Amino acid sequence: MTRQNISTGTSANDGTGDTLRSAGSKINANFVELYKKFGGDSNNLSSQLSFGSDGIIFEGSAADDFETTLKVVNPTADQTITFPNTTGSVVIDGASQTLTNKTLRTVSYSSATQATTGNVDSDATLIICNGGSDFTLSLGDGSKVGEYKIFTNKNTGIVTIDPVNFRGTEDGFSLSIYGSTQCIWDGSSWFLLGSADSNNSLASLV
Repeated sequence: MTRQNISTGTSANDGTGDTLRSAGSKINANFVELYKKFGGDSNNLSSQLSFGSDGIIFEGSAADDFETTLKVVNPTADQTITFPNTTGSVVIDGASQTLTNKTLRTVSYSSATQATTGNVDSDATLIICNGGSDFTLSLGDGSKVGEYKIFTNKNTGIVTIDPVNFRGTEDGFSLSIYGSTQCIWDGSSWFLLGSADSNNSLASLV
């Protein structure tokens, strides 16, 4: 419905404006339209949706102390976010969700370069070993099942990886120069996957 404006005439009390009844009807009609836009009806405004000073607030099905607020970061340019013509859940970067029928065009890994004895960077997936002599890295437990680490060795010496929990009878594995390997966390231990060095031989178990 198009907004209905109340005619106030050309001057005070000149008899050309809307009558009090007509003005009231327009006011009621405008409010009914607004209430319906907010998900209510002509008498009740929605109790599940409201506007805050910087976002849209969703109460949910239960009126309680918990709400979801939809906000945007302060734009520095004109931006457009398009929701697809389909039903589903929004993917949140910090949530554990299953992706179905997705195409990854470019995959990048967080990486860390380590050159001395110490702990493996827990936030990095790709560990680039690049020191000038032999050294050892302690690998702590993974944070979730399926987490994996990729190790490469640009070091002139041997790098030994010593997991706190390792699947097998050995304590860990080592890489000579130009060696590489992967391991995956199964929930209780690290599994060694595939690996190769400059001669395409497997990493050494230690």
